[in-house]
Amino acid sequence: MDYYIGQAGIMPDIFWKNTWKENHLLGESHMIKSNMQWEQVRYIASMLYNVNCNKKAQMITPDKLFPLPQDVYLQRGKPKSSKDEMMAFKKLSESKKPQK
Repeated sequence: MDYYIGQAGIMPDIFWKNTWKENHLLGESHMIKSNMQWEQVRYIASMLYNVNCNKKAQMITPDKLFPLPQDVYLQRGKPKSSKDEMMAFKKLSESKKPQK
């Protein structure tokens, strides 16, 4: 209750009128907005850093400047799928095509 009323900013009377799912979605929306604001700060800070670099090799990406909690979910550098998963998907999609 402290999170939803204190941090997410849901008014107490609205909190008690909402279902648990509605309150959860409002809290999730608050967290996404907060994460996006931090992404903007990091992006602008990396732009300021990169403007002052003399060589391209000195430039950094925003995620290298400072880590954020949501970086764990991005899974950068990890392959999207394995070759076996791709072949299974290809076989499945070909089986769904209409036969001529």
